[in-house]
Amino acid sequence: MKKMKRMKNLMKPVVGAAVAATMALGLVACGGSNEGASAPSESNDGGGDKTEAIEEMRLRASSGVTAKHFWDRGFFTPLMERIDSETNGAISFEAFTSGELVPLGTEFDALRQGTIDIALTFMAPYDPQRFPYSEVTMLPLLESDAVIASTAMQNMMKSDRELKDGKTYYEIEFADKGLVAFANPLTEPYVLGTTRQKIESVSDFSEAIRLRTASRVHEILADNLGITAISMPITDAYDALSRNALDGFFYNIPDWKAFGFDELIKHAVEGANFGHFVGHTAMTQETWDKLPADVQEKFKAAADEIIFDGASLTRDETDENRDSTMEKGGEFTHLNDLDPELREFISQAIVDTWVEWIENLEGQGHAGKEMALLWRDMIVEAGGVLPQEIMDME
Repeated sequence: MKKMKRMKNLMKPVVGAAVAATMALGLVACGGSNEGASAPSESNDGGGDKTEAIEEMRLRASSGVTAKHFWDRGFFTPLMERIDSETNGAISFEAFTSGELVPLGTEFDALRQGTIDIALTFMAPYDPQRFPYSEVTMLPLLESDAVIASTAMQNMMKSDRELKDGKTYYEIEFADKGLVAFANPLTEPYVLGTTRQKIESVSDFSEAIRLRTASRVHEILADNLGITAISMPITDAYDALSRNALDGFFYNIPDWKAFGFDELIKHAVEGANFGHFVGHTAMTQETWDKLPADVQEKFKAAADEIIFDGASLTRDETDENRDSTMEKGGEFTHLNDLDPELREFISQAIVDTWVEWIENLEGQGHAGKEMALLWRDMIVEAGGVLPQEIMDME
């Protein structure tokens, strides 16, 4: 368990929110505790400073990634430190990393069962049956980066554009399921990396190549490329690659060192953006409602600002991770340096993946096209580049 004692104010372990009056009655959220004391919190209601007493509370939080992951270094820890500081230690956290408390990808059930108060790695793309829309960020692009994608996601979370039945993306994906969610920094673009097979021609793609995929989007993409997709959490990929149960993966370069992939990947194709992964920091509406209004505002402001610190962090660590991979014998080939036939093959697979993903969701009764067009517009507005065929969709 990763204790937050190293933090400013000796932050107590992470947990979702619990309000003073409720905790005084002993209705403490899972693992939370009433410290029996109050701390002042400064807030401004427009008419001058106002001091509000906040009863001390612990909020238990779970992260499925390691402390080395950029989400932890660039978002989770700074977010918790800031809330702890801005509430003078009244709101503290008990943080668990590496899936020590809750396995990666199972956070939704853990929130509903009361095992945790806050899911730092709420992985909607891992659960497309219940959360069909968030994996839209995995749709392949031409040009983008973590800051562009994080800007687009944050804008999409706040968008009032209706998807279906008069409801927005945020309402359908989170609010209707009793959740309050904030986007974590999105990853750098996913690239195709392999342990043995170097991709130099269309014929190098075959069903014999088994790649780890993170979502249904990548399963569709893999099918369009003619390779075999194996879905699994990224935390299981190192072992699978080591045992040759996998031949490679779609994954973003800045995370490679954190998981040890720089030791295993020998060939990678970059320059083709195979999507951005998104995770969220989430809690139940019930837990959120226990937080005093001024603390809610502090949480919103912190999440909205720190997301870009984390996005910049991972973007800046791309070269470091690439260099580490090359030092261990890995090599990178840019899409523009590939055989023209192969470039066209990959570009067509990108467009076909958008079309098939839309059709897949529409066939399940979801607003697939509306969701894809919303993400397209958000990513382009933020500075991303997509194939013309996608831009021409109406």
